[in-house]
Amino acid sequence: MKSQLLGALFVSLALSCLVFGVDMSGEQGSGTVTGVVKIQNIPDVVSVTVDTDQAVCGREVEDQTALVDSSGGVANAVIVVTDAAWTVDPPTPSINNRACYFEPRVQVAKTRSVATVTSEDETLHTTHAYDDRARTMFNIALPIPGLSIERPLRRPGVVRVECDSHAWMRGWVYVTDDIAVVSHLGGRFKISDISPGTYELTIWHERFSGAPQTVTVEGGRTTQVDFLLQ
Repeated sequence: MKSQLLGALFVSLALSCLVFGVDMSGEQGSGTVTGVVKIQNIPDVVSVTVDTDQAVCGREVEDQTALVDSSGGVANAVIVVTDAAWTVDPPTPSINNRACYFEPRVQVAKTRSVATVTSEDETLHTTHAYDDRARTMFNIALPIPGLSIERPLRRPGVVRVECDSHAWMRGWVYVTDDIAVVSHLGGRFKISDISPGTYELTIWHERFSGAPQTVTVEGGRTTQVDFLLQ
């Protein structure tokens, strides 16, 4: 009888949570931050003329320094929860040379993770990585598709990736000990598994800048924080 009463009480609590919108999924002690990254003045789309390897790269490529949709949503911005250590490791970083671009163009990685460098293109790419002091971290020649080489990311900071063979190719790996995510197309982002507390959110973009914001995270709740870049 006692077990039946406890079971009925649990069901009643679960139904109450559904009715009143309480999120019972995931870790109960953590919170979530969502938002949108935007810019007021939408930049023009810029094309770059290709003067080498046109059979692979085409006659021109899009300059992807600023990927902004029609509403002003900015992709490839990195949002960092300062002093909030990773509770769930981010995906293993992968730098892929594909269609004469680096994919993904921007990604986050945990300090001391190992990046996989690879290529899908039938041409020579040289994946040249520089740390935030402009010092070479590694420079890997990938003459044929299918090669895969691993390199460590030992220290935090922004890693710039370039191809010495194709000047327009550029990528970024934001290496950090703090929880961080990259905004998607449309500027949307979601940061989960944040321990309750008050934090400073900072934002990084390769072309634009934005002011940090303070956010208070509550367990089991979602907080909205939007950024406007300049």
